[in-house]
Amino acid sequence: RQQHELERMMNSDTDKATLIQMTDQAFRSHRSARAAEQLTHILDVQGVPRFFSAFERAMLMGFQSFGRYLPGVSVTLVKDRMRAETANVILPAEAELLQQHLADRREQGVRMNVNYLGEALLGEEDAQRRLESYLAALQLPEIEVISVKISTIYSQIMSIAHQRAVQILCDRMELLYRASARAEFTRADGQVVPKFVYLDMEEYRDLRITVEIFMATLDRPGLKHVNAGIALQAYLPDSAAVQEEITQWAKARVADGGAPVTIRIVKGANMEMERVEASIERWPQAPFSEKADTDANYKLMVEYGLRPENAAAVHIGVASHNLFDISYALVLTAERRVGDHVQFEMLEGMANHQRRALSEMASNILLYAPATRREDFVNAIGYLIRRLDENTGPDNFLRHTFKLVVDSDEWIGLERDFVRCFERIDGLFLGARRSQDRREILPEKGQGCDAASFVNEPDTDFALAQNVAWAEDLISTWQTRCGLDAPSIPLYVAGAPVTEERSERQCLDPSRPGVVVGRYTQANRDDIDRALACAVEDPAGWRAMSHEARASVLADVAQQLRIHRGDLMGAALADGGKLLTESDPEVSEAIDFVEYYAATAQVFGDMPTVDVTPKGVVVVVPPWNFPVAIPCGGVAAALAAGNTVILKPASNTVLVAWELCKCFWRAGVPREVLQFVPCSGAVGGAHLVASELVDVVILTGGTDTALRMLDGRPEMTLLAETGGKNATIVTAMADREQAIAHVLQSAFGHGGQKCSATSLLILEEEIYNDPLFRETLCDAAASMKVG
Repeated sequence: RQQHELERMMNSDTDKATLIQMTDQAFRSHRSARAAEQLTHILDVQGVPRFFSAFERAMLMGFQSFGRYLPGVSVTLVKDRMRAETANVILPAEAELLQQHLADRREQGVRMNVNYLGEALLGEEDAQRRLESYLAALQLPEIEVISVKISTIYSQIMSIAHQRAVQILCDRMELLYRASARAEFTRADGQVVPKFVYLDMEEYRDLRITVEIFMATLDRPGLKHVNAGIALQAYLPDSAAVQEEITQWAKARVADGGAPVTIRIVKGANMEMERVEASIERWPQAPFSEKADTDANYKLMVEYGLRPENAAAVHIGVASHNLFDISYALVLTAERRVGDHVQFEMLEGMANHQRRALSEMASNILLYAPATRREDFVNAIGYLIRRLDENTGPDNFLRHTFKLVVDSDEWIGLERDFVRCFERIDGLFLGARRSQDRREILPEKGQGCDAASFVNEPDTDFALAQNVAWAEDLISTWQTRCGLDAPSIPLYVAGAPVTEERSERQCLDPSRPGVVVGRYTQANRDDIDRALACAVEDPAGWRAMSHEARASVLADVAQQLRIHRGDLMGAALADGGKLLTESDPEVSEAIDFVEYYAATAQVFGDMPTVDVTPKGVVVVVPPWNFPVAIPCGGVAAALAAGNTVILKPASNTVLVAWELCKCFWRAGVPREVLQFVPCSGAVGGAHLVASELVDVVILTGGTDTALRMLDGRPEMTLLAETGGKNATIVTAMADREQAIAHVLQSAFGHGGQKCSATSLLILEEEIYNDPLFRETLCDAAASMKVG
């Protein structure tokens, strides 16, 4: 019945979308009236799904009409029905119910791998509770195997902080491994074995750190004889090389008297998330883009794992519901006589008839069994939607399995696909599809773009080891560039260096009080007047240049920003206290500004009925909190339109602005066209913006600053983005953990120093009165380290 429903649903994208909405939203609110309102809204907009049985459709129609009048009864019925429908794939985690189910499975000779569902944690108190729950689970006599994700035992994993995360996670995994080695499980045949911990794989960004933790922890003293496992995803072309790496390490471990380990080979279940991340970040998609390549890599990894010389050190978990892949593994296992080193793994509740048939040919079967408590069922939503999306995909074997007839057209098609995968193996790309390397030497000349071909600049991919190494070198370089070794920033006016004595100011590192990271000469009023006269005169002829000529120079500016990304980030780190993960997107945005403004200016310049002329002299007054992107945006826009520019940097980030201007000058923007004029805001800055020689002022800063400028010169053309504060609204239908994560990023990202920072949290009453929301929010905030 369930499979017939699934098949009907797959023929209707609308019904699938409705079911996902109902699953995602029915359990969010704890108040029946709120849930009834939302479910009724979904049914009113989407209609009652047609794949349900006539009885279930009648129930939903009744709910649609009357559910809101008796929400306490109607919503409870709907929720209970939905839980019952998923009970075959998500087990109840309440101890009595779970233990009974596991005991029943043990009597049937079925081994179980329990995965307590839960998404990535936000706080360290929660992480400790989760770690303790895993330790407690290993003490239950009915549990033999558990699966653990690193994101559920440490809340502060950051790719760029690789070594710190490895140390903390190794300490926590060691506790689990030691607990599993001490505990014993008695199988149905009377065999007594130590308990077992699988390390599950998550996002691609955690691949390297998960593998390193797995091997580094098991290399610790006293863990040589511990049995443990790790999952590898065949949809990642990196996984075959990782499998070989683990295998070589495991062979050395076994040769030294250690225990074998296990690799569970799966195809991968986070494809949509990986696609979304790649799209947002403008990185290549980490998994294969074609399902056939994933299937080919899966067969490659299974074959490698089932070689006798490998299987003795690394036992293989063949995790699949694809009958062709299972049969292939069965044949290899028999031919190579490695049956003692192989187990077949399936999902609990998915195609049980397959599992029963397989049990007639393979004695060692392990079922992956997600579990959650009734009150935590919201944690199952993500899992359910991933499974629904995966199993209804057109290329997924489970979509076909319940109506499959041997030698039918459908069977022949699946057989053909299976065979063709072997033909793809020799030409399979193996290695990282995401191969960005910030250490790469780039050409000096930029390519530029037009408005139609513009694409955003990718940020740095810190999931890649080479980029983490680049970042570590960056920190080392700029950490020592201080004191007597701090750079000196000369003052140029009208393209010439100022040799007369001027007052000198210091650039200070906000994260290291008193540490000098730069020294600069401050402009006086005479310097400012000479700079203004030069800007009006435009001796380099920037205003008279064609749009094409200016665009060519700006293309080279964008390339210089790419080349000197590290210098800009290092200066922002030293002078502005910016995290590398926060300054890196600024550099990308700066490149976008330069290329997009140049392309847009060209569009206006090409309009036959529009007369485009520069405004004249533009003064850019940026803030200190975004010291790369915002000043670059103002300068690039003004230059692209043919104006001469005076940049008055924020006094707290003069060093960053200096590094930025050097990128423009290196690319061919004359020093007379872009002038760098550091001066005090109260005296020099006020004199500069009040001058009648200035045609436009671009300001990003406080509202009071903008008003003072206009009071001093009401006719000023002022383009201003001034300060503000954000309120974030969280409703009862929100994913509360995601809401907390985004609220904290908005409130505390960039040190909270941005005009869009969340400073007011507006909560629907149910959320406001939810103690768990408050505890999780406080735990997550307290777990953020501020140095």
